[in-house]
Amino acid sequence: MPQQHSDAGQTTVISHDGATSQVPIAASPRGVQAPHEAVEAARVAPPKRLDAAAPPPVQVNVNDRAEHAIRVNVDHDESFVRPRHWDYIDYDEYHRPRLFNPTGSEMSFKYFYGGDYRTVVVPVGGNVVLDAAIAGVYPITVVAGDVVSAATFIGGAFIPPDGWVGPPPADWSPYQPVVYESVPVDFVNAADRVALVDRVTMVGHDDSVPEGQRDVFTLNDSTLARGQVTPAPDGGPPQVKIQQTQPLPGVSPWNDGKQYVNTQVIPLAASHRNLAPWIVCGLGVVLAGLGAIAAWVWKHPRGAHAATANAPTEMFDPVSPTNWLYSEAESTGRAWRETGNWRLPPMN
Repeated sequence: MPQQHSDAGQTTVISHDGATSQVPIAASPRGVQAPHEAVEAARVAPPKRLDAAAPPPVQVNVNDRAEHAIRVNVDHDESFVRPRHWDYIDYDEYHRPRLFNPTGSEMSFKYFYGGDYRTVVVPVGGNVVLDAAIAGVYPITVVAGDVVSAATFIGGAFIPPDGWVGPPPADWSPYQPVVYESVPVDFVNAADRVALVDRVTMVGHDDSVPEGQRDVFTLNDSTLARGQVTPAPDGGPPQVKIQQTQPLPGVSPWNDGKQYVNTQVIPLAASHRNLAPWIVCGLGVVLAGLGAIAAWVWKHPRGAHAATANAPTEMFDPVSPTNWLYSEAESTGRAWRETGNWRLPPMN
């Protein structure tokens, strides 16, 4: 549903590391626009029930659709691509996520659930309800026409047996994710730039990666991030340090977090001069091949915020990430190059 919105360029005063300082507020992504009448019509449309772990096969390549949307949007935003937020998700009485589509284009919805990537397509005006019984926070990438967006849905629904009538059992309760609000976040690879993020939601924990990068969480219900979240002993805001971000969960490459700072923290005019947008690796060139290197695994969360029984996290190369920027980016329009840390995977 629509979330609180902050614009890049705003600042606030916080207490951080024992000192008071003025810091920027990270811009939250803008929502995908649709007429109010279309929103209400899609919301109440008869839902199509699907198993979140086994939706019907579709002839859709979300990476290709994302590449198309990125190419269109680059022309409209001075070569900057900022994924929007997909607001059109709510829940039925069993807390099953409902995905509805009030836009004028077919919606492709990509997520990782039950050990693999899944794709659900929702037609114009359509409404899909997912039987998502596995508790957890599931980051998603959504493409509708020329708009690319991201969001999350919450698993842990009650799945009514055949013939069930009425509400869930009295002893059942929906899964509640761990959410921190108004959190100072330290982007350690951007000269330890600190910004206030409206909402940090825990996704999982992965012990297979280097210390300091094991917590997986979302920023403003959109960008996926890796780093370390240390809850405050007094119940105040946690200490959050970010090593990597992924603007389109499961689709775009991981980067070192500088691109989030340049697109969500620094106002557009200034960040354009810095030449560090996430142009998604050359106007989407890399997207078509990312499926060959994206392997999701199930990990058990640990620590004070370990509220997820089976949280999806994505494996990544432990070598330090690149910033996906090179010296010819301005002249070529391509913001990636092969490095010792990353190679474009072979095309199948």
